[in-house]
Amino acid sequence: MKLMAVAIMMRKIVLATRGSKLALTQAEQVKALIEAKGFECELLIVKTKGDKDQNRPIHEIGGDGLFVREIEKTLLDKSADIAVHSAKDLPYELAEGLVIAGVPKAASSADCLISLKGDGTCTAENSAKKVIGTGSPRRICEFSEIDDAAEFKSIRGNIDTRLGKLESGEYDSIILARAALDRLNIDLSPYDVYEFSSEEMIPAACQGIIAIECRSEDKEIVRLLGEVSDLETKRRFDIERSVFCKLKADCKSALGVHAKIEGDGVTLMALKDERKVCLEGRFEDRQELAEMALAMLTEEI
Repeated sequence: MKLMAVAIMMRKIVLATRGSKLALTQAEQVKALIEAKGFECELLIVKTKGDKDQNRPIHEIGGDGLFVREIEKTLLDKSADIAVHSAKDLPYELAEGLVIAGVPKAASSADCLISLKGDGTCTAENSAKKVIGTGSPRRICEFSEIDDAAEFKSIRGNIDTRLGKLESGEYDSIILARAALDRLNIDLSPYDVYEFSSEEMIPAACQGIIAIECRSEDKEIVRLLGEVSDLETKRRFDIERSVFCKLKADCKSALGVHAKIEGDGVTLMALKDERKVCLEGRFEDRQELAEMALAMLTEEI
């Protein structure tokens, strides 16, 4: 065992990641955690299918794992040792032989409505006849319940690109994840920001969580990633991903899942298309809660 530990300490860990500013910021966060454990770590940038097509909405491109599959290939061919993903981008089935072994402390799971400061559009109740920038079926579904007069227009690109489109007048407001804004340390002073509660807009499953993937057979790496994980984040990741995987959802579905965990208790909120559920129970009964949510979201009326 000591020889194995020495071997991994001498091994340079290659971390595969997308090349966007947000992806690199998240990768650097994980790299710092790895290096704090005494390992050398370098980045391998991979361009995914979702990165190559920046014009069409995600749900029109089709397929699962648009931001994941090419990165997983680097793990399978052993050109990388670990891969960093936004957990909300994970498909419900990982490639065979791979596992999520690490989840560092999460950022906010909330969504935000953003408009230029002072134009009076940035409230959930004051978007009538305004163009809202989002291509997410979930965000469209949930925001339509808040304001059924709002109009929606698809938006793609990184955070800076999207904010630039807002400033150019192409949109009156856009919806972005708070986690992305915080991780990139975006200056929000030019904007009015309305942060949705999870009751108003149920986030995507595992939104705000970074997932670290590796080969399941690489036991020393699995152990290392466990050491850089955050327990509370891991608990939330497990229950939200359980519901997501049971629903076998894809990017065309309006699907949201959020778990509020306090001590041994959990409140599970979930959305599928226009149907919502809210369940309370004990964390140890999370699989039963997930099954109940699945049944309620998919039962025929």
